[in-house]
Amino acid sequence: MKVIHVLSLFIAIALITVIFSCFFSKASIHQLKSVDSSMKTAAAQTNKQQIPTVFIHGWKGSERSFRTMFQRLQANYDGPERAIVITVEPNGVTKSSGKMKNQKIPLIQVIFASNHESMEQQADWLKNVFFVLKRDYGIKQVNVVSHSMGGKAFTCYLEQINVPSDYPSIKKYVAIAAPFDWINGPLNDKDYTIEQLQQNSYLFQHRSRLPKNLNVLAIAGEMRNPIEGDGVVSQQSAFFGRYFFNHAHYQEKTVYGSNAQHSMLHENPQVDRMIAEFLWTIHPK
Repeated sequence: MKVIHVLSLFIAIALITVIFSCFFSKASIHQLKSVDSSMKTAAAQTNKQQIPTVFIHGWKGSERSFRTMFQRLQANYDGPERAIVITVEPNGVTKSSGKMKNQKIPLIQVIFASNHESMEQQADWLKNVFFVLKRDYGIKQVNVVSHSMGGKAFTCYLEQINVPSDYPSIKKYVAIAAPFDWINGPLNDKDYTIEQLQQNSYLFQHRSRLPKNLNVLAIAGEMRNPIEGDGVVSQQSAFFGRYFFNHAHYQEKTVYGSNAQHSMLHENPQVDRMIAEFLWTIHPK
């Protein structure tokens, strides 16, 4: 009887041990899976790449035009980093350097080797640029930042493309000091009525071709008064886009003081903040 009792006790202890082992083993596996899942989620959030932002310089611009802005954005904000530079040769051929890798907010710089051509010519070159971004890099959507005449060229590009699916769609657009009301070059706003400017504006006349859902921020500089504006582009000119962009997705901001001079606007940290908040909803570190 004693042998039977001891044997029964031994079997009971063994069964209890097996049950507890299975329970804790399953709990440990579940815990490991939860930790692994959390790590993967965190990694995905950390490595999530925002859509690229394309920068287009103005007349007589070059690689230097946005160089220091890129440096400030990378140093003062979490994410922006130059990824690709696309140079457009006078014959329209594009040459690219750099690549899309692990940049959190990839920046793409466009450079016109012949940097004082007409709005229509630059718009035609931009077709090549955006086509390459879609075909060779697989980029389906971008933001855009332009300075000065780069703004007219980009808006003209939007109005000229016939097959939008061949190019990346545009989510947000920042136009820095774009002379939107210029007809064939610099002009005095006081010499024309708004109606005359509209009648002579290619961009206004073809505004129906612009994307209706494009979010636009127009930035103007004002050193002394709105008429002088940034010394090159008046406030009226920089904000003339109000007549052809969709009002529901359009806003305007003005930068004041000596650093609001036309060529200083892309060197101004205040403009950096406007761009970062509007495009990426981020603030300085």
